[in-house]
Amino acid sequence: MGFLSELPPGKMIEKRIMARRIAVVNDAGKIYAIESDCKHMKASLSTGRVADGMVTCRWHSWKYDLSTGVCVTNEGFTLKTYRTEVVEGVIYVLL
Repeated sequence: MGFLSELPPGKMIEKRIMARRIAVVNDAGKIYAIESDCKHMKASLSTGRVADGMVTCRWHSWKYDLSTGVCVTNEGFTLKTYRTEVVEGVIYVLL
């Protein structure tokens, strides 16, 4: 998938994995993988902000909990989340 050394805290990258767009996120050293398309207008969340277990969409500020995918600014919307593992500095997204 990628190397932990290429993903500093507070950053995220978007990867296409088996036809899915997935944002891989480093939030203060904890690695998350979440569906990359915001539920509002399909903007890529990989250009948004990461802080305190949340990702905020750059376009209209919708916020999602990184561990659950639940949208905390607009009820009823949830992104898919994926388990991650880091083994010897390599990030794996488990589908």
